[in-house]
Amino acid sequence: MKSFINKIKRIKLFYYISNAFIDLLPKFLFRNNLKYWLNLKNKYPKEVIETRLNYYLNNSLKEIEIPASSIKIEDIKLKNNKSFYYYDLIKIIRYFDKKLKINYKFGDIDVNQEKPTFVKSRPIHHNGNSILLKLNSFRHFNFIDDDLNFSEKKNEIIWRGMVHKENRVSLVEKFYDKPNFNVGSLTLGNSKPEWVKPFISIKEQLEYKFILSIEGHDVATNLKWIMSSNSLCFMPKPKFETWYMEGKLIPNFHYVLIKDDYSDVEEKMDFYSKNTSEAEKIIKNAQNWTLQFKDKKLEKLLSILIMNSYLQKTKQLK
Repeated sequence: MKSFINKIKRIKLFYYISNAFIDLLPKFLFRNNLKYWLNLKNKYPKEVIETRLNYYLNNSLKEIEIPASSIKIEDIKLKNNKSFYYYDLIKIIRYFDKKLKINYKFGDIDVNQEKPTFVKSRPIHHNGNSILLKLNSFRHFNFIDDDLNFSEKKNEIIWRGMVHKENRVSLVEKFYDKPNFNVGSLTLGNSKPEWVKPFISIKEQLEYKFILSIEGHDVATNLKWIMSSNSLCFMPKPKFETWYMEGKLIPNFHYVLIKDDYSDVEEKMDFYSKNTSEAEKIIKNAQNWTLQFKDKKLEKLLSILIMNSYLQKTKQLK
């Protein structure tokens, strides 16, 4: 565990240093490249661009009044902001005039917004005011390479996490001591002492055929790396979504749908243990879904197009 934590610290340090350096560069260098990025959309299928833009920006938004809480781009600083969110936002807004204004909210957002606002997460059933950006990507967009085939993995299910909401309390209470379940809380918090189990790395979790993805304050952080692996994702129907478009995931096609009270988990484990071809189909579908988020140039282009569209809808750009 110590070596894993040290590795994460080194990666974070590089992230901070590289982004801090880029943040010091003159902004006109980026603004001069805006036209290049806007024209780049012509190199991708129109349907791909429009489908994702409409999903993130909400096609229902025609013209937008600039919310009173909006901030000039030049006034958005690292100080008093969460660094992972700040650097992801700055990567996009540095391409636009510093006098333009945007409205944003950082953190785990699980409620609808009163005014059009850029957020990392929103309820899947939202009111149209939450505009998705790829924020806190360092933590959430962690795709992995899995060297183990599904058939080579342990015929068990695993989950580790913070137990801070009732849905997670219920999960650990039901399964912490059951055979074939490696389920536990990482800290005491709302847990009972017997629920707490040791930290287990992603690499170790990939030794299991089945991995639970359970929402916390908003989306489940582990969903993206599970769906890029050769393990089968088990989760209840999600209530929140991010840039990953969780609201478009199809139950029993991209992931194994389980009941909110987890009463069918053992039954589903037994089924997919015996029907490995069905499990592998779902795993392949999940991996194919994840592929669309691995084109870094497309990901950046979409973010810039969303910001450009927002600034046009607020009549700050022509």
